[in-house]
Amino acid sequence: IVLVIGFAGGYMYSSITSQPTTKTITFTTSVEHRYTETETVALTSIETLTTFLPTELSVTQTVTQTFYSTFTKEMATTITYSMVGTVTKTVGQTAQIVLSYPSKSSAELDLNGDGVTDLFAEVNPWNLRSYRGVQQMIIDLIKREFRTEINITDVNPRQWTNGYPEIYIGRKPWGGRYANGFGVPFPMKVSNMTPFTISFYICVERIDPSMPFNIAADAWIVRESVALNPATAPAKGDVEIMVWVYRQNLSPAGRKVGEVTIPIVINGARTNATFEVWREDSVSWGGWQYIAFAPKGWGVKCGQVAYDPTLFVQAAKNYATFNITDYYLLDWEIGTEWGTMSSNGAAMFEWVIRDFVAVPGATI
Repeated sequence: IVLVIGFAGGYMYSSITSQPTTKTITFTTSVEHRYTETETVALTSIETLTTFLPTELSVTQTVTQTFYSTFTKEMATTITYSMVGTVTKTVGQTAQIVLSYPSKSSAELDLNGDGVTDLFAEVNPWNLRSYRGVQQMIIDLIKREFRTEINITDVNPRQWTNGYPEIYIGRKPWGGRYANGFGVPFPMKVSNMTPFTISFYICVERIDPSMPFNIAADAWIVRESVALNPATAPAKGDVEIMVWVYRQNLSPAGRKVGEVTIPIVINGARTNATFEVWREDSVSWGGWQYIAFAPKGWGVKCGQVAYDPTLFVQAAKNYATFNITDYYLLDWEIGTEWGTMSSNGAAMFEWVIRDFVAVPGATI
């Protein structure tokens, strides 16, 4: 495990690499071999026939006859094969990193040791000034599991959204480097997007039922001047989109402007899911336009989810108030927005994400 501290676009990251090793395995196996054995046996019969004629003469005739009988029986024997070969396995020691706000709250991860960043992880309490308690994300590099635990009180300020713990591929506008290890070619021009599918398992294992909360993707669709100049903040004329799959005591910013049906896969079953479309024309905290797709009549609090993000980008083109055809998709983020407005300044939840993968060129 290699640990390097670096800086990227104003964020401090821990760069983690998991180096695989190999192991030779020799094994023996036994199999039962069944076969049929056939035997043919010849049986000879000798008969003597005496014929009496009217002239009182008799003729004796000997006749020899041969009969053939075939006997078939099923046989079985056990044959042991000594299979001596080399099987290559990736093995390694348990590798774990704990992100804890504010001391070390972000990580840049190379999951397969090929020298290319696969994703970023952040605790990300972006709208929080003070609190009491614990905010942490525990990352198991072998299991590829991300466990977030937040249990805090006395939150200041109390907001509908105080934070967004997350993992993501690509690059946020403020960031300086891309996490393109899965092969999705960010930045991706909207007019020339190629499909890709993301898949992940998420489960909210415990939560305060009174707090605002969602499970949502976040992504940035920005002008060329922002896309091609790392660490450039988004502003008026750029677009932030979100894709929610679960919500509790929380609605998107802005107002509802429509509904769309987009296919997604939930626990292995493909479904045409209905989303409400919400839009804030210009957010007060940065000026960009905000478009959210929120689930209507369904939600996934615990389960496997897969979808093609480019379908939501195409849908956003129909709801943005300006043409985004020549814009660029910078990233795709998976996390949970949480707040304290309805929970008396407290937040308590724990969730796990595992089996995250992004597959270029695939759609559902």
